[in-house]
Amino acid sequence: MANKKELTEEQQNQIKTLLANNEMLEKTKREVKERGKKTDQIERAQQEVIDHINSIDPTALERAKKEKKKQSSMSLFGDTDMSIFDMLGEEPSSPSVYKTEEEDLSGPSVADTTVETPSLVNTETVIAEETMFNDIDPSVQYDVIQLPSNGQCYKNKMDRIPVAYLTAYDENIITSPNLYKDGLVIDFLLKNKIVNKEINPDDLIGGDVDAITLFLRATSYGAEFPIIVADPDTGEQIESVVDLTTLKPKEFTLIGDENGWFEFETPVKKDKLKFRYLTRKQEKQLQKINEIESNGTRAYMLDTEREILAASISTDKLLKESDKKVMRNAISIMGEWSKKLKEVNDSKFNKLVTNSLLLQIMAVNGNTDREFIKKYVNMMPAMDALSLRKYIEKNRPGINFDIEVQRPESLGGGSFKTFLNWDDSVFLNIPDL
Repeated sequence: MANKKELTEEQQNQIKTLLANNEMLEKTKREVKERGKKTDQIERAQQEVIDHINSIDPTALERAKKEKKKQSSMSLFGDTDMSIFDMLGEEPSSPSVYKTEEEDLSGPSVADTTVETPSLVNTETVIAEETMFNDIDPSVQYDVIQLPSNGQCYKNKMDRIPVAYLTAYDENIITSPNLYKDGLVIDFLLKNKIVNKEINPDDLIGGDVDAITLFLRATSYGAEFPIIVADPDTGEQIESVVDLTTLKPKEFTLIGDENGWFEFETPVKKDKLKFRYLTRKQEKQLQKINEIESNGTRAYMLDTEREILAASISTDKLLKESDKKVMRNAISIMGEWSKKLKEVNDSKFNKLVTNSLLLQIMAVNGNTDREFIKKYVNMMPAMDALSLRKYIEKNRPGINFDIEVQRPESLGGGSFKTFLNWDDSVFLNIPDL
């Protein structure tokens, strides 16, 4: 039997990068499928990566699979999956209410969506800080990012993360229209650039993700960030430039418990609550829930308009009978549209407030039972609910994106304060070279 060919150091580094890309594409493919969308382009890109891996080392993929099985299934910050209905206390009216992917529903149903509890890692699975920088490819250039949360939102209290600088290869991600369309650009970049692969980007809270993307944007394309904002006094569109180095983390002084939860006492009932800040994945799931519920709201609005139109037509003396026939046909189409929306969700209003609280509140006076918390949230005095929401928002860890824009002298001079929008487009919004 021929001896196995030894790989060069460069080939070994290539294999590491390609394996990471393959894993990232596999995860993206699953997420896109969950949304009910086609994965043809992702599958083609993944096959190209696999072919490249096999051309260097045909055994690399199989070894990687075996190695993955040996590793713990727990991520750095921890996951415990539970049904979204367990978390929100919602029950579908009937199994047929929620469509499956085969029924051409764009996105997963509420019943199929899962929520992960934050950082419920057993003590033995927590990675000590001194091991965070082990097994890092010496050829990778990276820096260590201080997290705005100070690690208090995570069980292991890890407050720093090693992040690699963007490369020309990463620009393939940044310039991919499909990733922007599916909202996956940041996910790809985080997976690719967080050096320690035991850290799952989905487990990071939004403010910590903002800090990492701010670092990547500023170190890769410079500190100048061009913007166009509306003057609040005149409505005039003003071009300006933000110095990204002036954006700093907000002061965060809360101390998380062993689970990364925080305490709050309600002003009315004096209940002692434990709440959490949602991870990136949980925020996406909450957004999906709200999108699904909006179907019921739209159906309710359609039904209301149908009733008004039908009543008006029946008493109208100006329209011709032929026109009334067209209108009745349109009302019938609106009815079919409403019926389809209700098959997805039949809520008459979005439960934005209680949905958020049900995902954030983890204990009430020491009671962590989800059914108890569901009942508690629905019966919370409005003042208690509002006070908790204000406290969570006021203390939310993250970057301070408040900025001051100088008004041109031609428009009167002076300045005004505004807020810098920070989203996927930050990697496209770069100064001309």
